[in-house]
Amino acid sequence: MNKLSSVLAVIFALIFLISSGGCYKEKESDFIDDRARLLSDHEKGRITLLCEKLLKDLDIHIKMVTLKKHSPDINQRAADIFADCALGEKTRGARGVLFLVDPEGRQVRLEIGYDLEPVFTDGFTGYIERGQMVPFFQTGRVGAGIEATVELLVGKALGTTDAPDQALNPDDSSAGNHYSGGGGAIARVEIGSGAPEKRSISSPQIFEAQPSPGMALKKYMEVLSLHIKDPDLGLYTPGTREFFRKWTVTDAQQDNSLRGLERAASQGILFLHDDLAVIRFPVANRNDSPYFFRKGSGGWMIDFVTMNKTIRFNHKNQWLFSNMNHDFMFGFDGLIFDKNGFPHKKH
Repeated sequence: MNKLSSVLAVIFALIFLISSGGCYKEKESDFIDDRARLLSDHEKGRITLLCEKLLKDLDIHIKMVTLKKHSPDINQRAADIFADCALGEKTRGARGVLFLVDPEGRQVRLEIGYDLEPVFTDGFTGYIERGQMVPFFQTGRVGAGIEATVELLVGKALGTTDAPDQALNPDDSSAGNHYSGGGGAIARVEIGSGAPEKRSISSPQIFEAQPSPGMALKKYMEVLSLHIKDPDLGLYTPGTREFFRKWTVTDAQQDNSLRGLERAASQGILFLHDDLAVIRFPVANRNDSPYFFRKGSGGWMIDFVTMNKTIRFNHKNQWLFSNMNHDFMFGFDGLIFDKNGFPHKKH
């Protein structure tokens, strides 16, 4: 074979590798391969940063691949990509997770690495696909859907989300040279088909403003348990109602919030200042963020608008303040905040 023939052979081999769905590592990101161009550059940056931190701190390697052409067998395609990318090779065990999105085929698959299968069971994976990822994808918010689903995966790995199975043991590895054994689930979804309807409830008076902040929080737990998504409840401040009309609310989010409140509510500490209130939880409970309330003519309402503007979460689902210039800082006397916005007890 002459030199030209050798060069052509290499070129054709690379073309075949890329077109067949393999992982050409010299060209593709370790975390994102957006062939269908569903993500903006900003979303790619956010997801990449998130996945880098999860790989470093939790030893979980997450990769998102979107397909340009429909795959008739998404299970096999996921297995092939998982193996070609050796997804999990960068971890201490086979701790890889593949988000495979087939927009033309209206399907998504989460493929789970061997050592994560006892934690991210098929049932749990299917639940977060249907209850978290699909509603976001239906609104066309693919990047937000990935981030929201990763949030629940992290909570599960840390034992703070839907924990009846088990949390991740960072020193446990049993996969040998294999990265995935087919664990995971498939969900059907048409990207951009439209947001799920937020139906009004028949008895809105049940969820009006309450006589105290504690009662308002307890009433909100009822909203979560019943998967009520009506944005116009009197339990919310007027600004919150407008906010929820535009915000994607999922069953999985509500389940996760309810579990957190069931765990933390008895430890809540109430702070009052005129017509404002804060219920916060012990600083050691880093995953349990505070709640803000405003008192109107009808009683106490939850102010999710201010919460959304000021509270953020890191890659471990720990809360912090992104902005401390707000009306509710009175509720955090006795705490100090580091340069990143995380709360700490004063010594």
